[in-house]
Formats: sequence, structure tokens, C-alpha cells
Amino acid sequence: MKRASVMREQIYRNLMEEFREKTRPSIYTNSKSSRWLQLFCMYLANYTDIKHLDEVQEQDAEKYFDYLTSNHKRLSLSLADIKRSMQLLEESLNIKIYAPLLDFSLSNSVLWKNLK
Repeated sequence: MKRASVMREQIYRNLMEEFREKTRPSIYTNSKSSRWLQLFCMYLANYTDIKHLDEVQEQDAEKYFDYLTSNHKRLSLSLADIKRSMQLLEESLNIKIYAPLLDFSLSNSVLWKNLK
């Protein structure tokens, strides 16, 4: 069990290092942005088999969005945090995130049904 934990920690550190190299210093040093990147890397290390940022696909971002909306209270995230986090991932990873995931209007029933 300890070995798996150590391996996840190493994957997390490697992913964070990749983000550090990939993002502009102003993004990485911003405390909110840094927290969102850390949260995403922790999610990847703990819930996926992804070991490098270039392996992240659109569907991985969608699953991460589901994770955030399902756990927003436990993670102390506001809707604005979730939206900015997803936008940061879209920009940093050069992936296109399914548009309704970035739509926080009241008419977006996909979002609101996930928030309990």
C-alpha cells in the first residue's frame, strides 16, 4: 500500500513540474491558479492512469469537471473557482473543453443538476 502512495506522490510531483515548465510564471505564481493546478495534478495522480500532461484528453477534463462539481463543498470551491480552473486547463493544455462545461448560466441544467 505504501508503494502505491509513493508512486502517486511521484506522479503528482512530475505533473506539477510539467505545469511549471509549460505555464507562464505569472500563472504558476498566482496562488489561486497554483492551487487549481495542484488540485488537477492530485486528481490525475489519484484517479487516473495519466502520468504526463500530454496524455490529458478532453474526456479527462470532463471527468475532472464532474469531480469538481461533485466535491465542490468538500474542496471549498466556488462556481467561479471551477470555471476559472477549467479555463486555465483549457489554456495550459491546449485542449478544447466541451462548451457547456464552461457555461455557468442558469439555463445550463447539466451543471446545476450536478451541484447538490
